[in-house]
Amino acid sequence: MRPLSVPTLVVLGLLAAVFGAVLANFVTGRGAVLPVTGWVTGLLLLALGAVLLVCGLPLRRYTKESEERRENPSTAPRRHSIDMLTAFRTIVFARACAYTGSIVGGIQLGQLAFFVSSGTGTLVGALLPTGFGALCGIALAVLGVIVERWGTLPPDDGEGGARSTAA
Repeated sequence: MRPLSVPTLVVLGLLAAVFGAVLANFVTGRGAVLPVTGWVTGLLLLALGAVLLVCGLPLRRYTKESEERRENPSTAPRRHSIDMLTAFRTIVFARACAYTGSIVGGIQLGQLAFFVSSGTGTLVGALLPTGFGALCGIALAVLGVIVERWGTLPPDDGEGGARSTAA
């Protein structure tokens, strides 16, 4: 499986931003009030990022130890271990977080652009919460890319067959 494509995440985020702005324009054009969900969305994304870090740190320790053992072979027992199924699931979870962060952050960014361009919404009532949600989404996407790069996935084409999922 190929590593995450950062340009694809950026394009996905930009498309989500356009969607968020169009959705905000559509909702307010019909006379409805656009709900501001930035604080709650941001906190949920931060919680998801914390879970990703908790899952990803054992993978990082394992891959770092594996790199050290490649440079300096040792017969001493490993200090850090992780089963390959857990490593694979962590990498897939990181990918899902990257996509989720990109999409949710993009939608929040689009809504923020709408608020700024239309002059609707107050600083504390709409701009700050929506900006917080956008920032948290982008942070989750970046964290997803980082954690995904801490390990490797098996190749698409079947070369290498039973290659491990971490290190």
